[in-house]
Amino acid sequence: MPGPVVNGVRHAASTKVSLEEVPATTHLPLMAEGTIRLLLLNSGELLMARLRSTTDPDGQTAYQLIRPRRVHTADAGDQPWQLEPYLKGVTSQTSLVLFKHALASVLEPDGLLLQAYSDETSQECPFEETPVERLKRAFQEFTDSLDS
Repeated sequence: MPGPVVNGVRHAASTKVSLEEVPATTHLPLMAEGTIRLLLLNSGELLMARLRSTTDPDGQTAYQLIRPRRVHTADAGDQPWQLEPYLKGVTSQTSLVLFKHALASVLEPDGLLLQAYSDETSQECPFEETPVERLKRAFQEFTDSLDS
Protein backbone atom coordinates (compact mmCIF):
# COMPACT_ATOMS: atom_id res chain seq x y z
CA MET A 1 0.00 0.00 0.00
CA PRO A 2 1.60 3.29 -1.07
CA GLY A 3 2.17 6.02 1.52
CA PRO A 4 0.78 9.57 1.44
CA VAL A 5 3.81 10.96 -0.41
CA VAL A 6 3.32 8.55 -3.28
CA ASN A 7 -0.40 9.34 -3.37
CA GLY A 8 0.39 13.06 -3.40
CA VAL A 9 2.82 12.63 -6.28
CA ARG A 10 0.38 10.51 -8.20
CA HIS A 11 -2.41 13.04 -7.59
CA ALA A 12 -0.20 15.95 -8.70
CA ALA A 13 0.69 14.14 -11.92
CA SER A 14 -2.96 13.45 -12.71
CA THR A 15 -3.85 17.09 -11.98
CA LYS A 16 -1.21 18.29 -14.43
CA VAL A 17 -2.59 16.06 -17.17
CA SER A 18 -6.16 17.19 -16.52
CA LEU A 19 -5.15 20.88 -16.61
CA GLU A 20 -3.51 20.39 -20.00
CA GLU A 21 -6.69 18.86 -21.39
CA VAL A 22 -8.91 21.81 -20.38
CA PRO A 23 -9.22 24.42 -23.16
CA ALA A 24 -7.79 27.85 -22.38
CA THR A 25 -11.08 29.67 -22.94
CA THR A 26 -14.35 27.97 -22.16
CA HIS A 27 -17.56 29.26 -23.64
CA LEU A 28 -19.49 31.76 -21.47
CA PRO A 29 -23.23 31.66 -22.20
CA LEU A 30 -25.41 34.71 -22.64
CA MET A 31 -27.05 34.18 -19.28
CA ALA A 32 -23.71 34.31 -17.43
CA GLU A 33 -23.71 36.98 -14.76
CA GLY A 34 -22.65 40.42 -15.91
CA THR A 35 -22.97 42.38 -19.12
CA ILE A 36 -20.47 43.17 -21.84
CA ARG A 37 -19.50 46.83 -21.70
CA LEU A 38 -16.96 49.27 -23.07
CA LEU A 39 -14.93 50.90 -20.28
CA LEU A 40 -13.07 54.18 -20.48
CA LEU A 41 -10.36 54.26 -17.83
CA ASN A 42 -9.03 57.42 -16.21
CA SER A 43 -5.70 56.64 -17.89
CA GLY A 44 -7.39 57.06 -21.29
CA GLU A 45 -7.32 53.37 -22.18
CA LEU A 46 -10.43 51.79 -23.65
CA LEU A 47 -11.30 48.25 -22.51
CA MET A 48 -14.08 45.85 -23.34
CA ALA A 49 -15.09 43.12 -20.90
CA ARG A 50 -17.93 41.29 -19.28
CA LEU A 51 -18.58 43.44 -16.22
CA ARG A 52 -19.75 42.20 -12.83
CA SER A 53 -20.34 44.46 -9.85
CA THR A 54 -18.39 43.63 -6.70
CA THR A 55 -16.79 45.48 -3.81
CA ASP A 56 -13.24 46.27 -2.76
CA PRO A 57 -11.90 45.33 0.71
CA ASP A 58 -13.31 48.61 2.13
CA GLY A 59 -16.80 47.86 0.82
CA GLN A 60 -16.62 50.44 -1.97
CA THR A 61 -17.94 49.65 -5.46
CA ALA A 62 -15.55 47.77 -7.73
CA TYR A 63 -15.93 45.84 -10.97
CA GLN A 64 -14.74 42.42 -11.98
CA LEU A 65 -13.65 42.40 -15.62
CA ILE A 66 -13.94 39.00 -17.26
CA ARG A 67 -11.82 38.41 -20.36
CA PRO A 68 -10.88 42.08 -20.83
CA ARG A 69 -9.62 43.27 -24.20
CA ARG A 70 -7.90 46.56 -25.00
CA VAL A 71 -9.64 48.42 -27.81
CA HIS A 72 -7.40 50.57 -29.97
CA THR A 73 -7.64 52.18 -33.37
CA ALA A 74 -6.48 50.14 -36.33
CA ASP A 75 -4.01 51.47 -38.86
CA ALA A 76 -5.51 49.63 -41.80
CA GLY A 77 -8.32 47.22 -42.57
CA ASP A 78 -12.07 47.26 -42.75
CA GLN A 79 -12.58 47.79 -38.99
CA PRO A 80 -11.63 51.10 -37.33
CA TRP A 81 -10.48 49.24 -34.17
CA GLN A 82 -8.60 46.17 -32.99
CA LEU A 83 -8.94 44.04 -29.87
CA GLU A 84 -5.99 42.62 -27.98
CA PRO A 85 -5.84 40.83 -24.62
CA TYR A 86 -5.40 43.27 -21.75
CA LEU A 87 -2.12 42.86 -19.85
CA LYS A 88 -0.86 40.47 -22.53
CA GLY A 89 2.57 39.16 -21.64
CA VAL A 90 2.27 40.42 -18.06
CA THR A 91 -0.15 37.86 -16.61
CA SER A 92 -2.16 34.89 -17.79
CA GLN A 93 -5.21 35.83 -15.68
CA THR A 94 -8.44 36.11 -17.62
CA SER A 95 -10.23 38.33 -15.12
CA LEU A 96 -9.29 41.19 -12.83
CA VAL A 97 -10.88 43.64 -10.42
CA LEU A 98 -11.02 47.32 -11.30
CA PHE A 99 -11.66 49.84 -8.54
CA LYS A 100 -14.29 52.51 -9.10
CA HIS A 101 -11.81 55.42 -8.93
CA ALA A 102 -9.89 54.00 -11.95
CA LEU A 103 -12.99 54.12 -14.17
CA ALA A 104 -14.04 57.26 -16.04
CA SER A 105 -17.12 55.86 -17.82
CA VAL A 106 -19.06 52.70 -18.66
CA LEU A 107 -20.33 52.74 -22.25
CA GLU A 108 -22.62 50.67 -24.45
CA PRO A 109 -20.47 49.11 -27.23
CA ASP A 110 -21.21 49.31 -30.94
CA GLY A 111 -22.91 46.17 -32.32
CA LEU A 112 -20.01 45.21 -34.60
CA LEU A 113 -17.47 45.70 -31.81
CA LEU A 114 -19.64 43.63 -29.47
CA GLN A 115 -19.83 40.82 -32.01
CA ALA A 116 -16.06 40.88 -32.62
CA TYR A 117 -15.42 40.78 -28.86
CA SER A 118 -17.83 37.90 -28.27
CA ASP A 119 -16.29 35.89 -31.13
CA GLU A 120 -12.75 36.46 -29.85
CA THR A 121 -13.53 35.65 -26.22
CA SER A 122 -15.99 32.78 -26.79
CA GLN A 123 -18.92 34.51 -25.14
CA GLU A 124 -22.50 34.77 -26.22
CA CYS A 125 -23.72 38.32 -26.58
CA PRO A 126 -27.24 39.61 -27.04
CA PHE A 127 -28.33 40.47 -30.53
CA GLU A 128 -29.50 44.02 -30.99
CA GLU A 129 -33.22 44.34 -30.53
CA THR A 130 -35.44 46.30 -32.84
CA PRO A 131 -37.56 49.06 -31.26
CA VAL A 132 -40.63 46.81 -31.52
CA GLU A 133 -38.83 43.98 -29.69
CA ARG A 134 -37.73 46.39 -26.95
CA LEU A 135 -41.32 47.63 -26.59
CA LYS A 136 -42.65 44.05 -26.39
CA ARG A 137 -40.06 43.15 -23.75
CA ALA A 138 -40.84 46.30 -21.72
CA PHE A 139 -44.58 45.57 -21.91
CA GLN A 140 -44.00 41.97 -20.81
CA GLU A 141 -41.86 43.11 -17.86
CA PHE A 142 -44.58 45.64 -16.94
CA THR A 143 -47.36 43.05 -17.03
CA ASP A 144 -45.20 40.60 -15.05
CA SER A 145 -44.68 43.22 -12.38
CA LEU A 146 -48.47 43.71 -12.09
CA ASP A 147 -49.05 39.96 -11.72
CA SER A 148 -46.71 39.65 -8.76
